[in-house]
Amino acid sequence: MEVTRVEHQNLVEVRSSFDAVFRSCYPGVVRTAGLVARDAQLGADIAQESFARLFQRWARMTSDDHARNFVFRVAANLAKSQLRRRVAAPFGLHGPDIRVSDNAGATDAWVGVRSALAQLSASQRVSVVLVDYADFDTATVASILGIAESTVRTHLMRGRRSMRAALSLPMGDS
Repeated sequence: MEVTRVEHQNLVEVRSSFDAVFRSCYPGVVRTAGLVARDAQLGADIAQESFARLFQRWARMTSDDHARNFVFRVAANLAKSQLRRRVAAPFGLHGPDIRVSDNAGATDAWVGVRSALAQLSASQRVSVVLVDYADFDTATVASILGIAESTVRTHLMRGRRSMRAALSLPMGDS
């Protein structure tokens, strides 16, 4: 009977810890997947799939950072895969923090950013979104994507340069 009790307590701890990671990361995973895939609803679907895969592998996670990096990696890869498979033109991504009726100027800016992101390659887009929108550092993005940090910096530099040109912003250091 004691073994069952211990397993039950571990199950509670696992779920409790998973819930904490889920709550802290879910909004960012949805936004990141939506921006990379260029479709907000698809971003939500990808986030759900990413967290389902994380839950399946939860016992193998060594830390919250490991779990966070795993779920963002899965989401980024699924979003890139979905984008490659899409034949039709992408639908818009509406920023969750901006309401059209509240601030038309901010909405126009968001549309411009979304349009500029759409012009980037998938690798540039995921790098820009994870660093500039999801606030990860380049080392973490490299870990998430399973690529060299110098490759992330290259994608980031080229992506930012393209976005500045698309948004008619002055060129600066990337």
